[in-house]
Amino acid sequence: MFIILPVGMNYRTGRLPIVTFTLIGLNVLVYLVGLAFTLGQGKEAAIWIFEHLWLIPAASTWHTYLTSMFVHAGFFHLLGNMLYLFLFGCCVEDMIGRWRFTALYLLGGFAAELAYIAGTPEHFASEIPMGGASGAISTCMGAYLLLRAKVHIDFKYFGMIFFKVFSGEFSLAAWVVITFWFLKDVFFAVLSYSINEGGGGVAFGAHVGGFVAGLGLIGLHKLFSPKKKTEPKRGPMRVNVPARARPPAAVAAPTETPTLYVYEREAEYGPFNLFEIQQMISEGRVTSQALYWSEGMTEWRSISELADRVVS
Repeated sequence: MFIILPVGMNYRTGRLPIVTFTLIGLNVLVYLVGLAFTLGQGKEAAIWIFEHLWLIPAASTWHTYLTSMFVHAGFFHLLGNMLYLFLFGCCVEDMIGRWRFTALYLLGGFAAELAYIAGTPEHFASEIPMGGASGAISTCMGAYLLLRAKVHIDFKYFGMIFFKVFSGEFSLAAWVVITFWFLKDVFFAVLSYSINEGGGGVAFGAHVGGFVAGLGLIGLHKLFSPKKKTEPKRGPMRVNVPARARPPAAVAAPTETPTLYVYEREAEYGPFNLFEIQQMISEGRVTSQALYWSEGMTEWRSISELADRVVS
């Protein structure tokens, strides 16, 4: 047995991800209410949920294109989707704003459903119920790829061999992880449709459609959004400072608490104290184009502001 789980993103959100938390809450609420009715009324309740909340293309019920994004086939289906929604949704919501994220999520989910229907042999005549948040979540992943391709995603792994448990952690660049995930879904979507099974129980076509929708919507957002003079507020959940960004060991820095983060060339380092920052500036290890941020600041500012500040 071997399990790999994503556990962290190299990103510090600047606002409370209200939309993402609301979406997670709605998914969990729908699952719990459905579970309660199923346990209380048995098979009849389960059939009613499939007929009225899941998307059945042949039924042509318009509201199910929305409700199907919030239903799940079981606890682990829900758990896996909510984990990915939390990791990617929080970051994308912070980067593009709450209203844009809401539109991205819903439009991406709708595009994912249409992509799945287009790939099934019966198309809109299909009577197979479809449900789950994975199509809309795939949209978030496609969006994240364009917004933060070069940062890292942290993973933990757990395994057991001959009753011996082992675990560890590692990180990979976001573009590597997301590209592998996308190509895997493309492969299985083509394979499943080629043998006329329409997904084999997993809507791989919806994943692909949602992902492409995320790329397209963020591409339009980047194309038409006005350019900002400052970078959006970024920061790591887990900061690993490379050796080149540390002051030389021979320099005795004052014992001021490190609170400053440096952002340059799409990478972030820190925390440092003011003395360390000034050493880096004087030695040319950061350029005048670099930005800095500290807790309480609303945006990143030019690091040149710190060059002549007095070290206390």
